[in-house]
Amino acid sequence: MRLSIDRHSRSYRNRFTSVRLDRLVERRDDPEWVSAALAADDVHFVPLWRSRSMLERGDEGTIAVYLRPGELDAIDRIQPPTLLGTDEKRTYFAVSLTDAQKDAVLAARPDARFDNLRMASIDMDAKHAGILAYAKALHYWQHRHRFCGVCGNANRLLSAGHRLRCTNDECARETFPRIDPAIIVLVTHGDACLLGRNARWPAKRFSTLAGFVEPGESLEDAVVREVYEEARVQLRDVRYVSSQPWPFPASSMCGFYAEAISRDCQVSDELEELRWYSTDELTRAVLDGEVLLSPTVSIAFQLLADWFARAGGGDLEAIARQARDAGSR
Repeated sequence: MRLSIDRHSRSYRNRFTSVRLDRLVERRDDPEWVSAALAADDVHFVPLWRSRSMLERGDEGTIAVYLRPGELDAIDRIQPPTLLGTDEKRTYFAVSLTDAQKDAVLAARPDARFDNLRMASIDMDAKHAGILAYAKALHYWQHRHRFCGVCGNANRLLSAGHRLRCTNDECARETFPRIDPAIIVLVTHGDACLLGRNARWPAKRFSTLAGFVEPGESLEDAVVREVYEEARVQLRDVRYVSSQPWPFPASSMCGFYAEAISRDCQVSDELEELRWYSTDELTRAVLDGEVLLSPTVSIAFQLLADWFARAGGGDLEAIARQARDAGSR
């Protein structure tokens, strides 16, 4: 089956997928070009402090804060800047800040804060949410691979932040950015969908089923295995839908729909409760405060909302928002 990869493709609607940058792969190993780009007037630095992004609240939602030349005393206190790419107007680099630098930039920008991107991105512009997620994913990989996994010597950052090489010349092992593939699936049977609840989640939170792909396993096999392990549900059809980068901390979520053979299910060690919902039942449960859905930034919510609309339930995001507004009064 041929899948579209243009900006109107299915994955484009998921949060953090709108990284509309030329990633400038051919420039990463050109130190002269990188040095010139870092000194250019159009450069924008994406500041990261302890894996948190710099944000501001504006009239239209959360705004990504980029720093300009001169706003930092140095751009390599912790490590060299990481080249993210260009949108043809400006070039973006991710920069890791020390505690002192964080305090200095916040003093100069009293309306800004360093915050968790996962929840703060709910009302962010899609492009800038994607850029910050891209920077955060690389930042996480860099800081958790500071030492060689073969000989234990320190790694050195190369290729403008996209490659690590062991400093032990006898080893010289190279490491490249890694992500953890995971499947996330909305299981349906007839006019109902299956939602599960993990005991570690906030009270009343229900969501789709998910799990990590194991070595030597296809994505489809992972769907079948995880659904059976978590809910003892057997599937007769599995269909890929879309994907989402999820740098919390380093996953790539591969979204699926699956049709169950029956509604027989059983809770497991991973889930404490399972429920089948039709669109009408889910609407009532959300509005009555019996069910709290996943955040709208997640592919879990998108999978559910798309099914809900196709099944005649309407706009699930509007229903969830109505429930939140009622609960806050």
